[in-house]
Amino acid sequence: METPLPAPRKNITLLVVKAKGGKERMLSMEQIYHIKYLKNHKGKSLREISRETGHHFETVRKYVVKEDFNISMPQKQKRKGKLEPFKHLIDQWLKDDLSSWHKQRHTAQRVYNRLKEIYGDEFNISDRSVRKYVAAKKQELYNENEGFIPLIHYPGEAQADFGQAQFIEKGIKYDGYLSILKNISQKTPCSSQIK
Repeated sequence: METPLPAPRKNITLLVVKAKGGKERMLSMEQIYHIKYLKNHKGKSLREISRETGHHFETVRKYVVKEDFNISMPQKQKRKGKLEPFKHLIDQWLKDDLSSWHKQRHTAQRVYNRLKEIYGDEFNISDRSVRKYVAAKKQELYNENEGFIPLIHYPGEAQADFGQAQFIEKGIKYDGYLSILKNISQKTPCSSQIK
C-alpha cells in the first residue's frame, strides 16, 4: 500500500498555460503537483493524465519534465557605448601614468581635453562619460586596498615588547633576552577618548 504524500500548499504560484483554442489559462501549483503525482507515483501515461485532467498533452508533458518553476528573466543586452572606440587609448594613457609622478598623471578633464584635441568633431561624447570611465579605470589600476586598524589605548592597558639585546654586567658583555612592559594609559590619560 502506498503512503500518501503530504498535501500540497494551495495558491502558491500561478503559471500561464495556453489551453486548447489558444486561450491562456492558469495552472495552480496544486494542479501541477497532481500531474506529477499521477505520472511519478501512479505510473500513468501522459495521454491518460491528459484525458483525466483535461489539460492538453503538451501541457502535461511540459510539467512532468519541468523541475524549476521559477520564471526566468530575460538577459539584458549590453550595448556598446560611444566611448568604446576610445577606451584603448585612455587605458594606455592611464597605464603609462603608473610610472609617472602623481602630479603629472592624467585627470579625467585632461583625458577629455586630449581626446577633443586629437579627434575634434568626431569625438562627440560628454565629459561626464569620460569622467565616469576614468574614475572606474583608475580605481582598477591604482587599487589601493590597504587596511588600517585604529590604535586605541583604553585606561589600564599596557604594551609588552620582547626582544634581544647586549647586556654588560660587572664588565662582562653578553647577549640576552628582554621584555619591556609599558603602561600606555599613564602617558596620555585616555587619549583616544579626547575629542
